[in-house]
Amino acid sequence: MSCKKKTKRTGTRRKNTRSKSQKSRRLRRIIIVLIILFLLIIFGTNFYNKMQENQLQEEYSAIDSKDNSYRVVVIKTGSSVQDMAKDLKKAGLVRTELDFSKYALDKGGSGLQAGTYYLQRSQSIPQIYSRLVKGPNTEVYRKLFIKKRVKYAQELQKKYKVLASIDLAQTILESDWGTSTLASKYNNYYGIKAQGSQKSIQLETKEYVNGKWVTEKDKFAVYSNWHDSMLAHAKFIANGTETNSTQFKDVLAAGDYSAAAKALVKDGYATDPDYANKLITLIKTYKLNQYDN
Repeated sequence: MSCKKKTKRTGTRRKNTRSKSQKSRRLRRIIIVLIILFLLIIFGTNFYNKMQENQLQEEYSAIDSKDNSYRVVVIKTGSSVQDMAKDLKKAGLVRTELDFSKYALDKGGSGLQAGTYYLQRSQSIPQIYSRLVKGPNTEVYRKLFIKKRVKYAQELQKKYKVLASIDLAQTILESDWGTSTLASKYNNYYGIKAQGSQKSIQLETKEYVNGKWVTEKDKFAVYSNWHDSMLAHAKFIANGTETNSTQFKDVLAAGDYSAAAKALVKDGYATDPDYANKLITLIKTYKLNQYDN
């Protein structure tokens, strides 16, 4: 009788042990599954974020990291972010209008300035956006303006003895970096007056007469392009006017840009008493004398 009870109690304990063991295994399985699910979620989230980051990097990256040539973009006053995106896409600086619009709006889309910009295809959208916030990069334009004319100015110096630095400084000063009406519409970058039957345009000009500035109307020469204007200027200094072929002899005889600038005033090229100083300042600021042969 006692043996049977003992056997029954032992069997019960074994069942309880197995039951506890099974529950423990199930709990372990559940914990393992939860850990795996947690790791999958973490991995999946990181993977998704990485994919999104890579996608954004591609969307916002430069069109061509090796293309350092400049594209001109004119952003009009009152332009919206979408208008700017269209201008940038038209210039080939962004892949799609949406790419720039999305980035700009994420940044708030405010503070972008109107003006003329010189941008590169090697610039990313964040870099382009930063430039538009800072405003037009005038110095880039000026460097390009000078670079475009240096070689020809040096060629003209060899032939006509007019210093390249003087040539470049005059075209900058007289045309206000190519933005004056005379330069932008009529390709006269040096304020040269028309002679004889030469093609001309009558415009207002300011002259310093008897100690004060007065506005007058005069006929100015018209040229086909800036190249012709530079050539005409060199010939004008070298050959003088119709009435005085040696008018600028002091300019041609000058040994350096400072003397040449002062000689231009002495020989009557300009009436502005501060003309020489303005030329010298430009030459020093942009180191134009480095181009003198």
